[in-house]
Amino acid sequence: MKLSGMFSYSALLVACALAASPGVVSAHQHKDGDTRTVEVVAKEFTFEPSRIEVAPGSRVEIKLINEGNLSHNLHIAGEGMKTETIQTGHTDNLTVTAPENGKLKFFCNVPGHKQAGMTGEIVAH
Repeated sequence: MKLSGMFSYSALLVACALAASPGVVSAHQHKDGDTRTVEVVAKEFTFEPSRIEVAPGSRVEIKLINEGNLSHNLHIAGEGMKTETIQTGHTDNLTVTAPENGKLKFFCNVPGHKQAGMTGEIVAH
């Protein structure tokens, strides 16, 4: 294999690995009118994905799915928006408008979960 062919193949492998990363999702994947829907799975003590990339000013519906063994919720920091605290196998939705630029942080407000690393962000760019 030529050296330039090896670089192209390596670049392709890296691009595929990054695209398959479970930690980041673009909210443009599911569209219903002007609102994008993103499924966020809650487990102990993570959100998957933990980073949601959106267009500035776009509306995003977050469908929280609890696949963990404990109760979980999702709070948008500083916005006063939150889902209900849900049990294993249940879901709840919340719709938020992304900032014109910057980030909205989110976290699980069940005692000890945020401190254990159950956090994420919505990034507008």
